[in-house]
Amino acid sequence: MQGKLRIQEPQVERKDRRSRSVWWVLSVAALFAAVCALLAEGSFDRLGQGGYTPGNTEAEHAEQALARQFTVPVGDVVLLVRTRASADDSRTRTAGAAFTERVARMEGVHRSASYWTTGDPALRSRNGRSALVVAELRGTESDRVRTAARIVPQLTGSRGTFEVSATGPAWAKHEAVRQSRTDLMRAELFAAPLVLLVLAAAYGSLVAIIVPMAIGLLSVTGGLASLRLLSELTEVSAFAANITTALGFALAVDYGLFLVARYREGITSGMSEQQAVAEAARTAGHTVLFSALTIALALGALLLLPMPFLTSLVWAGITVVTLSAAVALGVVPALLTVLGPYLDRGDLWRGIRRRAGEPSAESPGWRRVALAVARRPVLFGGGCCLLLAILALPFGHARFSLVDERNLPASASSHATAGHVLADFASAPHRGLKLVLTPAAPGERTGDAVTARYAQRLSELPGVTAVRSPAGTYRDGHRTAPASPASAAYHGRNAILLTLTAPQVPGSPAAERLVTAVRALPAPGPVLVGGPAALSADTTHAMAHALPRAGLAILISTFALLLLFTRSLLLPVKAILVGLLSLTASFGTVVLVFQDNHAKWLVGDFTPTSTLENSIPPLLFCLAFGLSIDYELLLLSRIKEHYTTHGDNRSAVVFGLARTGRLVTSSALIVAISMGALMLSGITSLKILGFGLALAVLVDATLVRGILVPAAMCLAGRANWWLPRVPTSLTGRLRPPRRLEKAAPDHSA
Repeated sequence: MQGKLRIQEPQVERKDRRSRSVWWVLSVAALFAAVCALLAEGSFDRLGQGGYTPGNTEAEHAEQALARQFTVPVGDVVLLVRTRASADDSRTRTAGAAFTERVARMEGVHRSASYWTTGDPALRSRNGRSALVVAELRGTESDRVRTAARIVPQLTGSRGTFEVSATGPAWAKHEAVRQSRTDLMRAELFAAPLVLLVLAAAYGSLVAIIVPMAIGLLSVTGGLASLRLLSELTEVSAFAANITTALGFALAVDYGLFLVARYREGITSGMSEQQAVAEAARTAGHTVLFSALTIALALGALLLLPMPFLTSLVWAGITVVTLSAAVALGVVPALLTVLGPYLDRGDLWRGIRRRAGEPSAESPGWRRVALAVARRPVLFGGGCCLLLAILALPFGHARFSLVDERNLPASASSHATAGHVLADFASAPHRGLKLVLTPAAPGERTGDAVTARYAQRLSELPGVTAVRSPAGTYRDGHRTAPASPASAAYHGRNAILLTLTAPQVPGSPAAERLVTAVRALPAPGPVLVGGPAALSADTTHAMAHALPRAGLAILISTFALLLLFTRSLLLPVKAILVGLLSLTASFGTVVLVFQDNHAKWLVGDFTPTSTLENSIPPLLFCLAFGLSIDYELLLLSRIKEHYTTHGDNRSAVVFGLARTGRLVTSSALIVAISMGALMLSGITSLKILGFGLALAVLVDATLVRGILVPAAMCLAGRANWWLPRVPTSLTGRLRPPRRLEKAAPDHSA
């Protein structure tokens, strides 16, 4: 009897230690959540808006030279002033000059100008009933956005004899920040109940739902807190909150699903609760770790792109992905240890399950799909490839441009006011080009005659409606107006300013051709070409130049990780090719909806621009590619386990799809709901990201993971697992999977 007690005492002590460690982990998680909630409370107020351009393009150098050399203000804020009488009325002139002076004296304003202070006809509407006040703000891009947020409400609305509204890049960016905050709350309220419904349909147990939801909420809270900390080190975009919240919630719930599913499978197979927790952590935990690494590395490749906006999103994304994996691997085993015995309590489908008999770890529907694909892999695989190729076709004519006020809802002040300016003014500040011409040699001065000839040649270029210079205004090669008092502002300290009026929308092919033609025209001295159209063209060119490096980095890192995970040479190549085909199909659909303006009802109202904002496609690609590899890892892990045991490739493919089909479908629905909730945003860029990611994961979970991958693996046969022999010292564990036992092939497939 004493011997038995001595044997049981260490077991009881070990059980007590495990229990204490579990509650210690859960207590630390609760404390972490509380601290993160406190940090997250003020995170939105510290987020900025900007960084959409590389910072070293010719157009940006032109803007810097314009600010240094000339008294013409850069239009950070453009105020549209409507008058009851004519803008040329004496009382209106006096009031307009006083209003312009008031703007110039406000804190944070560097200088301002208007029709009433300069006499520049470009700042007067065609009907003479409204005029523009242009204000240049001080500080960095974020400083200018904050200044606009402070001063615009004090200047707009009914102001005596004026009715004032605002537009301009600084005010538009502030409205985007404000809109994104509202959109975040709307997306969370939409996504959370739907995710609960998906989890309820997948598991039916209210207790089982607690595990993925708890770590999802913990990941969201931690993600928002991480934004607060990152904002202390660098400027973080306000859009980071929307993206990291959706991504963190989706990944954490996904990872929780993987672990809970594997735990329940272990219990069903006869393992003890402790063994099932350990097995889930070993198998599903391994997949979670590689998944997080893949997504983090895919996001990290964006650091090679010359876009500060993306840099802040990358660090925020990597942080939330790492946090989601850490929470899943650290907290879920502890929750399963505590809640495991009660995991099937509150079963919503108990009656249905009782009539259906014992639950199976396999999905009968996905098993039937797998068997059909395995019998005719060429037919199903070829048909799937053809469908994806057709969906990808529109991507061939994709066009990219910089974000502007049209990214906002049509009801936004900056968007509506910009439309009025474009319709009522001959020369809108946010259209056309600005040229800074410097002398051919230091110390020289460019003569008026030389400037006049250059302005004349510029006005003859296709697409140019007018050229304003110190020598006067030129149209179609002829001077139509002589120099005026306003022309004095076109003389800088050591440079000359010329402005080209052109109707082309920045980012359009016509605008890009105009920028190319202006830069190709011989000039009497060094010239910098700026303006929104030039900035858009320069940014797109810089992105296109850097994209091959970023793409290569993603492919190399993904190949290396999959090589380590699968210990196969063919499977990583297949995964990358299939992923690229799937993503190109998703991109083609994005172009069809947002650029070509088809099936607009799918995503809600937005303003078509005939282009895509150039920072969103790379971000969409990296996130979607990482998520596709996530599902690839889950499927391959089960296929490899079966192949290692039985050595039959075909039955392993059928087994893997039957075991993961239901889980991948549920997981994809959760990601699609969480990220697709961004489609509720009033900001077009977030709509594109939400629609693209939701579509990508749904296509990947059904067509790709359910048909194309099994078909390719059935066709490849044993070649799936081939790996050249290399010295063990160089590869370590990198060698093909070996069967644990010589078993007869499983003919259940």
